[in-house]
Amino acid sequence: MKLARWGLMLLLVAPLGTAAAGPQQDQTPPPSDQQNENPLVAASRRTREEKKDQPKATKVWDNNSMPTMPGGVNVVGQTSSSVTESATPDQARPAAPVDAAGIQASLGAAKQELESLKTDLDILQRKYGLDEQMHLSKPGYSSDKAGAAALQDEKDQIDAKQQAIADAEKKVANLQAALDAAAASKAN
Repeated sequence: MKLARWGLMLLLVAPLGTAAAGPQQDQTPPPSDQQNENPLVAASRRTREEKKDQPKATKVWDNNSMPTMPGGVNVVGQTSSSVTESATPDQARPAAPVDAAGIQASLGAAKQELESLKTDLDILQRKYGLDEQMHLSKPGYSSDKAGAAALQDEKDQIDAKQQAIADAEKKVANLQAALDAAAASKAN
């Protein structure tokens, strides 16, 4: 029994002794040769040093990068409503050449946005239906104010999504009309 105890003690102490002796033997600093370094680390270090030397790119404003929507640029002292009130419809939009490809791209993006909104509305309506069933299946649902508030919040989200869909449908219709007008003017 004593022999087993001493053997166990020796097994427990032996790893501690070798762990303490290990760091004392290897106190020489590691070589800092570039040959032993990982090539990815060296490339990363070179790239980082090159980026430090490069100046930051500045934003260049030209006609292509300026917003074209009225009220897109905020002028100190004027709000977008005062700009549109003071300008007549002819002054607000100068005659510009019709870009059918740009209108077609905008129409495609608007149609994708409309489909996304319709999908979101469908998900919200299904979730509302399930939550409403769960709420009404509770025995004391009439006294559950938190559940009723959550249902009302979901209903408000559905109403807001329906309004967003109506706006997106108007946008698609306007872009389609503009594309048709551009096609008609191009044909003439």
